[in-house]
Amino acid sequence: MAKQPNIEDLFQHIEEAVNALEGGDLTLEEALSRYETGLKAVRSAKQQLDRYAARLDELKAEDTRPPG
Repeated sequence: MAKQPNIEDLFQHIEEAVNALEGGDLTLEEALSRYETGLKAVRSAKQQLDRYAARLDELKAEDTRPPG
């Protein structure tokens, strides 16, 4: 199983894709490829952020439990 990129790497991929698309110097095929790559990075980043949020919720719930 391939190691999933960390969140910082995913943000970097997204930023690079956006910059390339905004630059306007890509062929249609290149633009579509960059868009697809960026979209995959966005989806992966969202999954990671959702996992982080769930873990934070767990930690907050543990914090509010009475000792015992």
